[in-house]
Amino acid sequence: MPRPLLIFIIILLPITVFFFIPPDHNLLYPEFNSFDITDRNGITLRHVLSKDYRTSSWKGIKEIPPGIIIATIVREDKRFFLHKGVDPIAMARAIYGNIKAHKIKSGGSTITMQVAKIVLNKRGRNLLTKILEIIYALKLEMHLNKAEILEIYLNRTPYGNQTYGIEAASQFYYGKPVEHLSLSEACVLSIIPKSPSILNPLRNKELIKKERDKILNKLLRMGLIDTLTYDCAINESIEFNEKNFIFNAPHFVDFILSQNIDKNCSKITSTIDINLQKNLEKMLFNLIKNLKKYNVNQGAIIVLDNKTGEILAMVGSRDYFDEDGGQVNGCLAPRQPGSSLKPFLYILALSNGIPMSYLMNDTITEFKLSDGTIFAPRNFGDKYHRLVRAREALGSSFNVPAVHILNIVGVEKFYNFLNTLHLSTIRKQPNFYGLSLSLGSAEVKLLELANAYRAIANKGVWTDYKFIRDSRKKIGERVFSEEVAYIITDVLSDNSSRLKAFGDDSPLNLPFPCAVKTGTTKNFKDNWCVGFTEKYTVGVWVGNFDGSPMNGVSGISGAAPLFRDIMIELHRREYPGKFERPKSLIQIKICAKTGLIPGKNCSVIEELFVPGTEPKETCNYCNVGEVRYEPWRIVPDCMDKSAKNIYILHPQDGDIFKLDPQIPYRNQAIAFKVYIDSTIESFSIKLNGNTLCKNTTTFLWQPKLGKYELEVIGNSRTGQKSEKITFTVF
Repeated sequence: MPRPLLIFIIILLPITVFFFIPPDHNLLYPEFNSFDITDRNGITLRHVLSKDYRTSSWKGIKEIPPGIIIATIVREDKRFFLHKGVDPIAMARAIYGNIKAHKIKSGGSTITMQVAKIVLNKRGRNLLTKILEIIYALKLEMHLNKAEILEIYLNRTPYGNQTYGIEAASQFYYGKPVEHLSLSEACVLSIIPKSPSILNPLRNKELIKKERDKILNKLLRMGLIDTLTYDCAINESIEFNEKNFIFNAPHFVDFILSQNIDKNCSKITSTIDINLQKNLEKMLFNLIKNLKKYNVNQGAIIVLDNKTGEILAMVGSRDYFDEDGGQVNGCLAPRQPGSSLKPFLYILALSNGIPMSYLMNDTITEFKLSDGTIFAPRNFGDKYHRLVRAREALGSSFNVPAVHILNIVGVEKFYNFLNTLHLSTIRKQPNFYGLSLSLGSAEVKLLELANAYRAIANKGVWTDYKFIRDSRKKIGERVFSEEVAYIITDVLSDNSSRLKAFGDDSPLNLPFPCAVKTGTTKNFKDNWCVGFTEKYTVGVWVGNFDGSPMNGVSGISGAAPLFRDIMIELHRREYPGKFERPKSLIQIKICAKTGLIPGKNCSVIEELFVPGTEPKETCNYCNVGEVRYEPWRIVPDCMDKSAKNIYILHPQDGDIFKLDPQIPYRNQAIAFKVYIDSTIESFSIKLNGNTLCKNTTTFLWQPKLGKYELEVIGNSRTGQKSEKITFTVF
């Protein structure tokens, strides 16, 4: 046999075998075993198929009225009965249109090619996928007649809202069998498969009417209907039987269907409470509506039962049916949590012997990193408070003290601790985040963050959340002690600890015990409010899915009011009780200013301690009047510098710095910063009369105990200028 002929046979044989072997019957006519997902009380959330989670019912071609068939063919493939699976004219027109538009606008697919795409289950729009569709369409035309191909198409094509097949669509949108559809209704359904998300009857009635009228006009022009039939259909109003739209808690149901669940059942009872869910959906919608002027377009809510871990409500976006990201689930989307991550840093600090009385500097501080770069955190609003206790720092969400704490406990240790809380999206190496991890630079999911807060509510024991109701209990993991959990709960529910930042009448001050923390990320891209009572944990996120910043909306003004309303709604029948305090904790009096054992001139408050972490030293600073405080400070950068030629920006007059024995000495340098205007020709910085540097506006000084006088002396054409301040290091 000649070699060319042999090669031809080798190539032709598998092609011939492929085309002559009939298509797999199970691929063309799959079995659909439906089941219902219900809420915790048996109310249906969605009817789905167990195989691929879609709603469908099969109808033979003879059961489908001619109006549906004609409208579908006119809409999708008007030369359906003339081609053998591929329409060269439609294909050429699509290629020309795509080249002209410089993008894929049309695929030129026939009904047979669409059936091939459904059967092959190939996603995406590319050349290889199109070639496979063409080949399989030719095979289908060899083995099936046109009626059989139409039957498969009409029973398996998508009609939007997780509804597949013409009978399911008829029942869903009109509440009646396909046999009872009018011509107008048949035309409406024939429109949807072209683009189910855009041509959604639930959202775009005007567009649907416009497209329906086009189909009816085509049918009239082609002589497929008479004028009387046309007039009746064109004048028929478009109405849907909304009571059949069983599509409740859509983000939550989608979440369930994405999990590894048992498909061999008739019903799945979920954990959600649909009445609560609907209330929260309305509350979120109204909040976003009110904040729209501040460029706030999205939000998400999660509610967990503390005891069982059951998800009671999951609102993933403002509106599931919104074309602009509505189907994104904000409860599962990774976002930076900002300060809402801080409680876990202080949990780690407490677990390592650092109490809530621990005193820290809250002043402009520069942290020198291992690579030589400088990390300079700023407080929200650029407000600083000199010396603060850890309780105040956490309650008022001060950034600089949080970085001090992370610098003490270590980034890697905090990173590992966050992993024990199953925050699955914190996966980059610890040094990638660095000290900014204390300020919530790592992305987390709202659901997982809320569940981590639930571990605090559950006295330091983490268990996984639940979305299906059953009697099985989740295995718990102790991740921190009961004593530490209570102290953090006490801080987060203590309105006095957040007075400096939020005032006395903030949305966080609820009429019952509630531990809560807000978070706002850089440039106002995200804001959070997460917290718990003894019964429930609630998480709220507000922002934009595209990452665009909001206009000045923080956690306290965006997410917090909604959090408050949700908590009041959850407890409207009965307010929750107090958090249970472990008997092993000790409560002693301390100096309000230094956190030490109070001396005779100290202002006294009480603080909770894990045994062994209480202060051992008596305060003697208040006795000599060395510690001075201001309730608020305006950072010098914001002051009017034009009044002076020379200005010391940092430190400020009267500042007090505390050397921390737990932080390496080299990391506690104090930055001297000065402002010099253009009239000053030369200047020097002096400390206690000794010159430190000349003609440089920033100088890092390694502090020593004592009182100091910092002076800047400048020379100009009009004479000598100077600025002087004093500060203390202890």
